Amino acid sequence: MELVFLFATVAAVFVSFVDGAGYLQIRPPSLNQCCYEDINDAHFSYERDFCEGPKYWCKVHPCWTTCGSQRRQSPINININETSYKSFSRLKFDNINTRVLATIKNNGHAPDFDVHEEFDDEITLCNLHVHLGRDENKGSEHAINNIFKPMEAHMVFYDSEYDDVGEAKPKKNGLVVISVMIEVCGKSKENNECGVHGSCKVRFAKKLSKLMEKYYEKVRQYPLESINPNSWDFIDLLSKKSCSNNNCGRTPSPDFIEERCEKEEQNDRSFRVTEGITPLDVLPYDTHRFYTYAGSLTTPPCYETVQWVVYKCPIKVSSKAFRMLQLVEDSHLDPLTKFGVRRPLQKNKKVVVYRNFKIDNEKRLYCN
Repeated sequence: MELVFLFATVAAVFVSFVDGAGYLQIRPPSLNQCCYEDINDAHFSYERDFCEGPKYWCKVHPCWTTCGSQRRQSPINININETSYKSFSRLKFDNINTRVLATIKNNGHAPDFDVHEEFDDEITLCNLHVHLGRDENKGSEHAINNIFKPMEAHMVFYDSEYDDVGEAKPKKNGLVVISVMIEVCGKSKENNECGVHGSCKVRFAKKLSKLMEKYYEKVRQYPLESINPNSWDFIDLLSKKSCSNNNCGRTPSPDFIEERCEKEEQNDRSFRVTEGITPLDVLPYDTHRFYTYAGSLTTPPCYETVQWVVYKCPIKVSSKAFRMLQLVEDSHLDPLTKFGVRRPLQKNKKVVVYRNFKIDNEKRLYCN
């Protein structure tokens, strides 16, 4: 089986952006009301004990009930001794040297790079974003053998059978997300050798570092014009509203999603990434070995429509790039490190994780 990701030469002077996986345009500040009727007002948080936090996402809005599922939610801990071997070919990228023009915005939870191209019968890159945590050493969403990394990059692709990523998100097998763990120069372990079969040569991702250093500073402050000051007049009143959503775990019907879950277009402040981006900016040296499983978006609406590809080997970026991400502010003007930007590990009833490489010693699969 071969996964093919195709990229075309960009002809347009300016390329508009589309939404990334789970990042449905600008996130408004919380009104502290715990649940919302209008999807355009709905807000989720990474604050663990808050009523809009990860374990309550399924109650915040009826469009987000899938977040309470225990079928194939992401992220997960990849227990290497429980993975199964399957002979997938290495991922094939065509036109990978083409740098695609992009934009970047602060969506209220994190900065993300958005790109857009229209192709037929291809898998199209639409978004790149990076997760981090409150703890400098625990920022990745996935773990491998319960080992986390400081950050985790997600490259989001959608099936171009659909008009855009928004249409593809709720569709079965509509999305592929490639995950790459990220270490920090000078802060992470420099020696990642853990035996012949588990060794990783960790690449310094110079171009990604430069993009993070330059553009995360540009979007550090959440655009104040995105905040509706009239909303704050009703906070005390709305915070007393009770939530009656008892459908946690259920997936909304296609008709419901079409009628209730489409967010309105918003005018948000974005910056053009003149250098463009390419998967080469993010990919590790070793692009042969990876894990893959059927999972979900890691942010609301948590649709279970994602085929995850988690590379075995990490990359590393500069300490300045890491710091620039830490300093970015959310929609409450707090630095991202206050609560982190990572969903806790999900406990599913059964998720089969495959690896595409054979090993002699099952206990030495991953560099730690």
